[in-house]
Amino acid sequence: MSLPGIDPGFQFEAVAPERLPTNTTANRHAIHRWFNFIAGFAPEFVAEHCPESADGILLDPFAGCGTSLVVAQASGNRAIGFEPHPFFVRIARAKTAPPPTEVRLRVIEEVLLNGAAAALPQSPISGPAQTFLAKLFDEPTLTQLLAARVALEEAGLAEDDLAFLLLSRVVEMCSRSQTDGIYKAPTSRKKAAPPLDAIRDVIDEIRSDVELLDNRCSVPEVLLYQRSSEDMSVVETGSIDVVVTSPPYLNNFDFAEMTRMQLYFWGLCGSWREITHKVRAHLIVNTTTALTGHRDIQSKYRDEIPAPILSDLDRIVKALARERRQRPGKKEYDLLVYPYFAQMTRVLRETLRCLKPGGTAHVVVADAAFYGIHVSTPQYLASIMTALGYDSVTCTKLRDRGHRWILEKREGSPIGLGEYHICGKRGSGI
Repeated sequence: MSLPGIDPGFQFEAVAPERLPTNTTANRHAIHRWFNFIAGFAPEFVAEHCPESADGILLDPFAGCGTSLVVAQASGNRAIGFEPHPFFVRIARAKTAPPPTEVRLRVIEEVLLNGAAAALPQSPISGPAQTFLAKLFDEPTLTQLLAARVALEEAGLAEDDLAFLLLSRVVEMCSRSQTDGIYKAPTSRKKAAPPLDAIRDVIDEIRSDVELLDNRCSVPEVLLYQRSSEDMSVVETGSIDVVVTSPPYLNNFDFAEMTRMQLYFWGLCGSWREITHKVRAHLIVNTTTALTGHRDIQSKYRDEIPAPILSDLDRIVKALARERRQRPGKKEYDLLVYPYFAQMTRVLRETLRCLKPGGTAHVVVADAAFYGIHVSTPQYLASIMTALGYDSVTCTKLRDRGHRWILEKREGSPIGLGEYHICGKRGSGI
């Protein structure tokens, strides 16, 4: 698959539908592979739904590491993204900035190599962050990585998003702990790359992509806002051609915990409490770890949800509350339902406002199961879109994913789980 005017490094071949909601093809593509993340969709999915003519505008309310924004640029379109997570937003900005010059790459490389080689014993972190990171890296490696971070700061490169991305990727490569599902498991082990080798490898990869995309000296504008897409008032009403996004899945990834290693390494957070207040508090509520500040306003959230799905959600909340009283862990799954669907209602309402008449929204999302109680998230979001005024709303399954959730310690859905593509248009009458 190719798009009109697309750059040579962004020739997308057709992939099986079941791979579209996954990140498994990102490493095939220039720029996308600079920092890949498990909770993402395929660039091919975005390419399939980009505006057909150049100079359109794509909106991603959950921009993450910038997959949709990079594809939009490659197809000659402008893009707007919203991402409240402080780590992800810097990664996305690095990917969507004009390509770095060879001189800039060489400067960053020399600073990182010299800093890591010196491996001065000073550490810019302490306390819980130091304790956690010491479980993921051997002491010499962690000392080198932190020395490289200090070298960037001393060289005036602390705010350089490309340098931030590059060292973040090196940190991932140098961890000796395996990723368990999506979290770094301190008790697991994998082969860790030496820091100096990892720095050279990542720089070489970026350098080769820049050479491949040497005609990409002028890229369309990307506006990326570090804030929740529940309020997108900075976007002009009726200005967006297409929305392509994948919101957090209900009861799936805790995006704050997923990035705990990076948040601690960069000093963005220094403790679990800071992670909650500085990161989780700004994200859509989708896990029980994110309920701080939301437990006591359940009725307020309920009032924001469109009526067509309320009876179903009320039934689910009551069933989950009963299960919580009987289960030893007493997980507060019942308290997730209203906040999640209320916040998603806000985002979908804003998305509709931003779309041009005839503009289309494409949403990838999965259903969920708590204690074996099924929550038809995609179908409920499709119903919300219809209630808000979207036209021609469809909900299509892309792949099954229930096998990932059938564990001895976790009851899966009796009907299995899947990932879905929801599509809806803004009618001409709105």
